Amino acid sequence: MIRLLQLFPEHLDLNGDAGNLLILQRRAQWGGLSVTFEKVGLGAGLPQERPDVVLIGHGSSAAWRQAYPALKALIPAIEQWVQQGTQVIAINSGFAALHGLLPALPSTIERLDERFSNFVVEDFDGHVLAGYKNTDLLLENLLLSENLIGSALHGPLLAKNLWLADRILGRVVALRPEVRAAQGEVDGKRFSQVAALAKAAIELATEIAAN
Repeated sequence: MIRLLQLFPEHLDLNGDAGNLLILQRRAQWGGLSVTFEKVGLGAGLPQERPDVVLIGHGSSAAWRQAYPALKALIPAIEQWVQQGTQVIAINSGFAALHGLLPALPSTIERLDERFSNFVVEDFDGHVLAGYKNTDLLLENLLLSENLIGSALHGPLLAKNLWLADRILGRVVALRPEVRAAQGEVDGKRFSQVAALAKAAIELATEIAAN
């Protein structure tokens, strides 16, 4: 069973960030893998079983005034999970919030002279990376650092970047071979349909970014 966990969904889901875990859930199911999708709100306890993937989404300044202290309190547990193999997906302000909290990230972030707000389409290690970027912070479009996936892009990120979604699931399965051992029937038609939609979304994003 692949375990997905979203932190503080009522506060950190400003740009449909939960869609990232929904994409992982669907792709796992189409691949014949069992999966659960759990959400933990402010003040709620963490699950007893270590999740395979944790999502920290984007939120408003008002939302972060409530969410940041709660996130900071969870950092020891998150760090332990990461060391054990949990992958953390942090999007936009969720990515920014981890700076100064996780040792893999700098303690401060520079501000841009002007807010950047547009689609981004670029090469990332031989893959097409696409998404919408709206920030005045100097954040990486994508950072892959061991089990940390940080990105300034949203919309959600994995909808256009299916290669990244499959990389995340692949790492889960590699760490937990019992998940693969229980694999059922693969729905190849679903994968093809979604790949076509993602390709069209990237083409549209490329056109908009160029204008």
